[in-house]
Amino acid sequence: MNRVRLVFLIPRPVRAAALLLALAAALACYHNPQPDIMTHTSHWAVRSPGSLPIDVVEYTWTFFNKGRHIRITGQARNNSDQVHQAVTLELTLTDEKGALVAKGQTLIFPAYLRPGATGEFELMSMVTTTGRNLPDGRLLTTARTTAQY
Repeated sequence: MNRVRLVFLIPRPVRAAALLLALAAALACYHNPQPDIMTHTSHWAVRSPGSLPIDVVEYTWTFFNKGRHIRITGQARNNSDQVHQAVTLELTLTDEKGALVAKGQTLIFPAYLRPGATGEFELMSMVTTTGRNLPDGRLLTTARTTAQY
């Protein structure tokens, strides 16, 4: 019995267009970057005067939720010759023009930082301005402790 394939009954240009549409749809599903997420990693943070000698050595900020929230994570190093415990880190992120983007406080973990030791921090914050050119911006940090020795 001789079978006729239905695909050959469709004209070649229509088949090509259908194939291109299917390929475009597959690529759109496969590569779906979320336009509201923007991440930047930096090694440049400024310690404010009067702060403990704890420096942010690396941080990453990520915009999400259509730019309304920001997550700042990073590492901080104890650059003193003393042990610091229960360190609160105040972060102020500004854009390249100095406008405030986000501000908040977080703790450094582990809570017990020996001299030269590195700890991690994370801050979730609402974005106060829509500053998006933050690679030229600045992170100002202030470290304080409430622990009594």
